[in-house]
Amino acid sequence: MARFLAATSVLLALSKAVACNVVTAQKPLSLNEVRSTYRAACVAPDNSEVVTSFIHTSEQWVGTDSNDAFAKGLLAAARMMRAETLINPFKKLRIFNAQREPLEAAITAAPNNPELRLFRLSIQWSIPFFLDYSDNMDEDLDHVAAALKGGYWTDDAEQEDFVLTFLQYINHDAPQR
Repeated sequence: MARFLAATSVLLALSKAVACNVVTAQKPLSLNEVRSTYRAACVAPDNSEVVTSFIHTSEQWVGTDSNDAFAKGLLAAARMMRAETLINPFKKLRIFNAQREPLEAAITAAPNNPELRLFRLSIQWSIPFFLDYSDNMDEDLDHVAAALKGGYWTDDAEQEDFVLTFLQYINHDAPQR
């Protein structure tokens, strides 16, 4: 009888753990959660775990609907950020170049999306000049600043603060660049 009770307890615990994992796995991510991992990756671009978390969160949020311009741009930006975590310069360049076109295509498809403009601006600002990927910085800066002023990120105070701080940083640092 004791074995039966122990076995039943173990089976109940396992089924409860599986049920909890299924419920957790099915919980849809919010855009604010994706933005949070983006901010973390921007703050620690050389931290492979943080950037990988942004990539996985983006992939989970997008799911199978990567035909949407924002989804394509989000995934491209996340994957571009992976390059910063690598040591091999050839791998860095290969990843960067492979994701550059999808990000550009997403912005072409949704040119007024402030999130996409922010992604490209943050990438262009942080990469070395010799990669020749800075042609749109002023345009993106204007789009992001206008979106911030227009209240685009008011639903996410942390993202709004991040964007404001980033723009202030760019405006302060721009003369020295």
